[in-house]
Formats: sequence, C-alpha cells, structure tokens
Amino acid sequence: MIRKLLTTAIILIVILGCKKVDTTPSWVRIDAFTLTTNEVEEGANSHNITDAWVFMDGKALGVYELPCKFPVLADGEHEFVIYPGIKNNGISSSRMRYPFYTSFEETATLTYHDTLIFEPKTAYSSATGFAFIEDFESAGIAFVKGPTSDTNIRFVTKAEQPEIVKYGDKCGLITLQGNDTLYAGSTQESLILPKSKEVFLEIDYRNNNSIATGVISGFIDGTVQEHTPLVILNPQDNGQEVWKKIYINLSEDVSAYSNSVSHEFYLLASLDDNISEGNIYIDNIKVVYAK
Repeated sequence: MIRKLLTTAIILIVILGCKKVDTTPSWVRIDAFTLTTNEVEEGANSHNITDAWVFMDGKALGVYELPCKFPVLADGEHEFVIYPGIKNNGISSSRMRYPFYTSFEETATLTYHDTLIFEPKTAYSSATGFAFIEDFESAGIAFVKGPTSDTNIRFVTKAEQPEIVKYGDKCGLITLQGNDTLYAGSTQESLILPKSKEVFLEIDYRNNNSIATGVISGFIDGTVQEHTPLVILNPQDNGQEVWKKIYINLSEDVSAYSNSVSHEFYLLASLDDNISEGNIYIDNIKVVYAK
C-alpha cells in the first residue's frame, strides 16, 4: 500500500513538474522618437536618436535599436519610461542615453498577443545649457579660418540648391579643389564650458570628403593648446550623400587641463586623395552642456 502511494506521489510530481508555464507575450513597438525644440533658443529639431532604453514599472526591459518590436511577458496596466539613446561619438558599440534629452513617460495597457505602439516625444531638458549654436541662418558665420587654410566656409541657400538644404534657408559648405585643398577653422568666440560635467558637440553633415573635429584649450596667458582630433567623419560615396547627425563627447578634452579658462572647437579637412573636388555641407552645429 505504501509502495502504491509513493508511486502515485512520484507520478503527480512528474506531471506537475512538466506543466507548461504560460509564455504568451504582449508586444511593444517603437518606430522613432520625435524631438521638439524652441528653435530661437535651442536650434533646429534635427536628431539622430538611434535607440530606446525601455523601463517598465521601474525595471529595465532592455535597449532596442529603432525601429523595434519586442515581447513582454506581462499584461494589464503598467508605467513605462523610455529614454532616447544615441551612438556616442558615432560608434555603434558605444551607445548611451543622451543626457540632454528628456525621457518619455506613459501609463499604458499590455494585452497578450496584441501590440502596444509607442510614439515617444522628447525635448532638451531644462538642465541643458547652449554654449554655441550655428545654424547658418544669420548674416555671418561663427567660424574663423586659420592662417594655413586655403578656403573658407560659405553659405548655400535653398534657392541655389533646394535638394541640398534641409533645415531652414541655408547651410554651410566647405569646398576643396584645385589649389584650395585645406580648410582649418575654429569657433570665432571662445566658449566657457564646465569641466566637471558633460559637454557634447552636435553637428549635421553631408560629405564626400573626410573632415575632423576637435577641441582647443585656452589659458589665462593667451596661449592655446590644440587637441588631437576627437572624431573624423568619413566621406560618403560620391553621389550617394545624405544628411547625417553625430553627437561628439567633448567632456574629456574640455577637462583635460585644470588651468584652462576657455575652449574652442575646430574643423579640419584636406582634399582626399581619390577625388578632385570635396564638398562638405554642415548645419545645426551646437555645443551643449549640463548646467
């Protein structure tokens, strides 16, 4: 009798142990972020938000490259927080939440088998400072060419090249050709930037020629120190150029010298070997920092 009871108990344990857990998911879909800006104070609303950092009820669900669709093993009402993410210095393996954009928060209901669609919106946070904005819409250009530079930045208007100018009525253009094979220029005014907080350069570009950017530190005695370029923007295939945006982390270079009192950033380009004419379009240049 005892043996039969033991056998029955073992069978029940096996049956219960083999019971399938319900893994029916709900689904979440996020296609893209929308950025809203106060153009007068914050510049154009161009962005390159590549990722969504998703949290539900305070717990991380993961980091997803946009557009994305992913399963969630839950249903019912939940609190979602979605942070916009970028590629730090344009590097795919160095993704981060962009500290200057606000998170998107929404209470939403998950339903098994169904897809919950988010259309997240973001803006610059109130803790963002703008040290520099050049959108090429004013009469002058806020860059000065260096003594070694063969050429300068000029305006391109929408009336001249409507297929090129994407934001506003104008953008900047550096053309390298013939005897004009080098551009070296920096911000016309020195920038006062925090050394213990994050500082980023944002720049939109469309180029068939490489261009580098970096930081110049200024000291109280009037001397300057030009840093090694932080990022080189590789050329796009000739005839296949499109507008791109990159976020460049200036924080380490800004804080490199404890006795520096101001900073500039520079642009440097020389005609690439494999082309006879290089055209580098730039727009919506911003230096932002954490207040």
